Amino acid sequence: MEKKRVTLRDIAERVGVSHVTVSLALRNHHSISIGRRDEVQRMAKQMGYVPDPMLSSLAAYRQNKRALQIHNSLAWINHWEQPERLRGEHKEFDHYWRGAAKAGERFGYRLEEVRWSEGFSARRFQQILVTRNVRGLLIPPHPTPPDWGKFDWNRFSVIRFGQSVAVPHSHLVSADHFRGVVMALRTMSGYGYRRIGLVICGDFDRRLGGNHTGGFYAASKLFDLPDTCPPLMTDEAAYRENLAQARKKLKQWMEKHRPDAILTSVPQIPELVRALGYRIPEDVAVAGTSIYDVPVEAGINQNPEAIGRIAVETLIGQIHVNDRGEPSTPCRILVGSHWQDGRSLPRRRD
Repeated sequence: MEKKRVTLRDIAERVGVSHVTVSLALRNHHSISIGRRDEVQRMAKQMGYVPDPMLSSLAAYRQNKRALQIHNSLAWINHWEQPERLRGEHKEFDHYWRGAAKAGERFGYRLEEVRWSEGFSARRFQQILVTRNVRGLLIPPHPTPPDWGKFDWNRFSVIRFGQSVAVPHSHLVSADHFRGVVMALRTMSGYGYRRIGLVICGDFDRRLGGNHTGGFYAASKLFDLPDTCPPLMTDEAAYRENLAQARKKLKQWMEKHRPDAILTSVPQIPELVRALGYRIPEDVAVAGTSIYDVPVEAGINQNPEAIGRIAVETLIGQIHVNDRGEPSTPCRILVGSHWQDGRSLPRRRD
């Protein structure tokens, strides 16, 4: 005989609460204490409770038909040494925020930037999040990964943006940098450019797993581009602290390899190229690996708002099934990019 489905009322009877309390606890509703939620969820698992898919679909339909009230917070963790730089200097990350905030509102969550100052221990910062009734964490890219110390990840659902922060071992959402660079070289070569060079910060590429240089070398082979230039890889500090040295390296590289087009992730490169006496695009065309952060018109649109939206949709999905802490098998969601045409890299007529 078919086994009888365990219902909310069955769980309620075993725990000694109402079926409404069970329903709210299984959805991690803020009105139910954490202790009661854990008790109900343990009992549901013990009894083999499985949500009825038809009822879940009906509930989702009803939920979408009415306006949501904001009751819970999602935290955007900012542990930058200069916190304002995270979204102020990096437009790509600001678009992550915008996409995430819009998605949160749609599901009844408010996105809050929570700045972790140097004076707070990881445990103290954790307590601040708990006090604010934060249930989900978004960890944007950081130039220096935070020291999480004894932070208890089991209190939160977590999503990371990109690979620059290696801990916690959570699910992450990122632009597909490798395929983005492959697409860019295919497009640039299709526009008639042959001596294509990649200018990138070496430490930045290492933090991203070598995906920019990997995509560059792969595209050179895939599309039979024997004249591509060896990548110029200067660490980020040179562009911030010793611009004269960075300019000298760029000058030597350009004189030696004579690129007719440059793909770069470095915001300072277009200005340095012009300072060396080259006209863009007449002498050398320039495209950015991010159209938001490199001040040229052509390049890769990494769809950062979609990255933010997908990150929050994934995070809220974790919250709704009480998936907290570091998963045993972390997943990577790679969001596709597209090419944006612009006057800094026109089609060649010859």
